[in-house]
Amino acid sequence: MTIFDDETETCSTCGLPDDLCICTEVAKTEARLKVILEKRKWGKVYTIISGLDPKEFDLKKIANTLKTKLACGGTVKGENIELQGNHEFRILDLLEEMGFDKDSIDLIRK
Repeated sequence: MTIFDDETETCSTCGLPDDLCICTEVAKTEARLKVILEKRKWGKVYTIISGLDPKEFDLKKIANTLKTKLACGGTVKGENIELQGNHEFRILDLLEEMGFDKDSIDLIRK
């Protein structure tokens, strides 16, 4: 017999109830992100975020949040989030607000 109600949803990773689960917070602090500024065809600049595990994070949700806050277009391609435009000055602060460790984010200009 468990101490949790049968109606309570539990995390498949740690087994705790969803409202007590800290798996995503732990994953955010352990994630090693790369923010890549890439110039593409016609001189357009893209901000690419890589290093997020799609099994641990909802990449579409993160992309939508960033697109809303940065007022830009973008998409999820594979394991990367691609944002239109150069966002090197705001992206680090936004990722930190979302719970990622600022020291574990590398900024790369191509």
